[in-house]
Amino acid sequence: MVHQFARGNDDVRYLSNEELSEIISKCEDAIQDGSAEVEDYEAFVVCQKELARRTWA
Repeated sequence: MVHQFARGNDDVRYLSNEELSEIISKCEDAIQDGSAEVEDYEAFVVCQKELARRTWA
């Protein structure tokens, strides 16, 4: 479970791009192997959103 690293939008603003990418990768792995929980999907979306915000800012 990787969601503990990205519980809220405020938390992800302080993570580096590398940390966000690592969380996304771990979430993708969990989704692919079927072990993902709801929180993993949420963390995936939150981290993707933050990376997109930084890209377009």
